Amino acid sequence: MDRAIRLYLLGIAAPAAAVLVLLLGLPRAPFDPFLAAILVAIGVVAANFPVMIRKNYKVDATPAIDLALVVLFPVPAAVALVGLTRILGDATLCLRRNPNTGKRRRRPIDLLFNTSQMILAAAAAAIIYRGVLTTGVLADGAGAFASASAAAAAMYVTTTTLVVIAVAMMGRRSPVQVWLEAAAVDWKLTAAMYSSGYLLALVSAAHPWVALVMVAPLAGLQVAMKRAVQMRDQTIAAVESMADVVDKRDPYTGLHSKSVAEYSVRIAHQMHLAESEVELIRLAARVHDLGKIAVPDEVLHKQGRLTDEEFAIMKKHPVTGAEILSKFPEYRKGRELVLAHHERVDGRGYPRGLEGDQIPLGARVIAVADSWDAMTSDRPYRLAMDGHLAMSELLRGRGIQWDATVVDAFASTMPDLVPPEFEVEPERAGVPLLRSLGAVAGILS
Repeated sequence: MDRAIRLYLLGIAAPAAAVLVLLLGLPRAPFDPFLAAILVAIGVVAANFPVMIRKNYKVDATPAIDLALVVLFPVPAAVALVGLTRILGDATLCLRRNPNTGKRRRRPIDLLFNTSQMILAAAAAAIIYRGVLTTGVLADGAGAFASASAAAAAMYVTTTTLVVIAVAMMGRRSPVQVWLEAAAVDWKLTAAMYSSGYLLALVSAAHPWVALVMVAPLAGLQVAMKRAVQMRDQTIAAVESMADVVDKRDPYTGLHSKSVAEYSVRIAHQMHLAESEVELIRLAARVHDLGKIAVPDEVLHKQGRLTDEEFAIMKKHPVTGAEILSKFPEYRKGRELVLAHHERVDGRGYPRGLEGDQIPLGARVIAVADSWDAMTSDRPYRLAMDGHLAMSELLRGRGIQWDATVVDAFASTMPDLVPPEFEVEPERAGVPLLRSLGAVAGILS
């Protein structure tokens, strides 16, 4: 782990410890230890059953418990109980190993950071809750709900910001970009969790044992999230299997879609696109030729040049692919990239003759990756091109057939293949730019 990141993760413990000491020094108000024990136990169990929503992003039901603790207990007790829940939950995870990797699910430094950031978040939420609320812990009316909403917002902003800073440092990315990505993925789930937490506080305030009954809906929410993720993953796997079947119809293109997806991801990362955009491009690239399932074998496998009629049939495959993908919500955005991956920046592509920025950026990325893999693979009518020759073709079509910035980004990942008549200029806007030494008219934009 990078030293700066380690220092940051450890450094959060100092303000958390200071806040905890300060709050515990305040006069103690009475609270129900039985209810506290029930909620802490539920939170510990919930922490041990996270759901992987996206790559490197997990969600569990602990936000509901955290907000319930803030609403039900005095500030010092609420902060201490939230910290205790996180310590016990992560300590359990530290003892458990991932069966796929053999590594422990949490490291000690993760436990320290997670506990510290939750103490800070709980303190902010509890102070705001008590400050907004003016008529009692669980007063009737909009006032109580408004104070709980403000507390939930404070908790969410604090935890998300502290985690986002760590993720941005690890990936050397913009914290703002990481924050927006996280919010886009989890705001609905988080809102549902906090709503459940407020409901949990309401029903268990007078009768602590009712909190046990609330375990069922919280568990149901967790199971629903898990099944939704499983359904999404299974749908994507099924569609990708269909794309693989299409590729395997031709022994020359058996791994084409997988290769195009890998090259597309390489380009997208080189262009410093957001991870959500990278994943969208990867999903679309992986199934970009799905529409060829409707292309007859005599056209798909033809070794010579296609006739006009045959080419007209081949040109329908982006539309067919997009129509198939329209049936799956997981490809709601990606289908547009599939539809446009044969467009050209000069407007001479198909199926709609889009040009320039009319073509979605992801489709422009896939077009370069698709062309590169096609040129560097054996086909029935020709042998694979040498890498230097294929790169020269991309550079000659830069700004004409393919997007110039995308080609530049891809070429910069393979500098040894860039021909001598080109040179790499200093990086501009994160993407090295290639310029011709000969400045041949019509070759470069």
